[in-house]
Amino acid sequence: MSPLRIGLIVSDDLDYGLDLANALGDASDEVTLYLSMTNLAWYLGESPNASSPDLLLELLYKKRLVPQNVTVRLFHFPRMRDPRSLLAVTRLKRMIEADSLDVAHILMGPGELWIAVLACWIRDVPVVSTMIIPQPNLGEKLPVFVLWMIAKLLTLGSELIIVNGADQTDVVRRLYSVPAHKIVYISLIPRIAAAKWAEGVREAELQTILFPGKAQPRKGLEFLIRAQPLVTEKMPNARFLIAAHGEDLPRCRALVVDESKFEFQEGFLTSAKMAECFQKASLVALPYLSASTSGMLTTAYVFGKPVVATNVGALPEYVQEGKTGFLVPPADPERLADAIVRILNDNALYRRMEENARQWVCREQERIAMETRQVYLKALAGY
Repeated sequence: MSPLRIGLIVSDDLDYGLDLANALGDASDEVTLYLSMTNLAWYLGESPNASSPDLLLELLYKKRLVPQNVTVRLFHFPRMRDPRSLLAVTRLKRMIEADSLDVAHILMGPGELWIAVLACWIRDVPVVSTMIIPQPNLGEKLPVFVLWMIAKLLTLGSELIIVNGADQTDVVRRLYSVPAHKIVYISLIPRIAAAKWAEGVREAELQTILFPGKAQPRKGLEFLIRAQPLVTEKMPNARFLIAAHGEDLPRCRALVVDESKFEFQEGFLTSAKMAECFQKASLVALPYLSASTSGMLTTAYVFGKPVVATNVGALPEYVQEGKTGFLVPPADPERLADAIVRILNDNALYRRMEENARQWVCREQERIAMETRQVYLKALAGY
C-alpha cells in the first residue's frame, strides 16, 4: 500500500485535528497539519499577540501533542467579515499547493466561512470535508440561513463529506442536496490529545460528578444542578465539579440550593486544567438538550470515566448502555440523578465501565484511522 500525502486543515476544533493527525501519523502516510495560529496559541495557554510561530510549534512537539513525523504549518485568518481574510485564504491555498498533497481533509465547524471558501478554491487535489455539526444546534449565534449557506459552500467544494453520526448522513443529504454516495459516516475519533495534558497519574476523587465545557442553554447544566438534591439524598458525599464557561453559567449557578456540594471552575480553562478536572472526576455528566456529537464524551472515555448523557443527537451511538454509561431523557433531573447514583453506588459496575471506556478508545482509534484512509482512497479514485 503506497503512502499518501495527507493534509489536515482545521481552524477551530484543534483537538479533532490533533487526534486525527496522531492516528494517521502512526501509519506510513505523510501527514501535514494546518492549524489556526490564534486558536493554537489559546489552546497551548499562550497569548496570540505575544507568541511566535516557532514558540507555538516548539510547545506543540514538546508536549507530544503530535508525533515528530507530522509536519505542522500555521495560518492566520482575521475576523470573518474582514476582507483581508481573502488574502489569508490565498496564502493558505498556496501553502497547500506547495506541499504537493494527494488529498486535503478539511475539518469544519459551524460558521467557518473562510474554511468553506478554501474548499472551493483547492482544485489540484481532491477535498474531503468533515462537517462537524451538520445541523445548527439550539442557540447558535449566527442566523440559521447564514450557517446553511456556509455549510452548503463547503459541500460544493468537496468530493466527499464525512459525518460523525449515522443519522447525519440523511441530514446532509436533505439539507444540502448532497448525493448519498458522496456522504460517509465515520465515528468521532477519541480525544487522545486531551490526555497528553495530564500531569502524572491522579486517582479520581470519590463520588465526583464532572460537567465540562461551555455553559450554554442547550447544554442543560440547569438540570444537573436540579438533580443535585436527588443525588445527595442517596449519596450524601457526592460532589459536583462544574468546569465551564459561557453565558448560561450565572443563571445556572443561581439555581444551586447547596453551595457546599459544588465546586465551580469558572472561565476558559487551559487544556492542562481541564485534564486535571477529568482526572479528579468519578463520572462525567452531559445533560444536553441538543447536540450533534460530543468531544467531551469521547474525552471522558480517554480518561476512563463512565458517562451519563442524554438521548439527543448522535450521543446514543457513543454511549454503550450499561457498558460505558447510561442514557437518560433530556430535561429530566430525576432520571439523571437515578443514573448517576446507579453507577457510583455499584463499585463493580463502575469498574467495568471504566475498563470498557478504555477498551473503546483503543479499538476506535485504530478503526477510525483505517476508515478515514479508505475515504481518501475513494476520493482519489473518483477525482
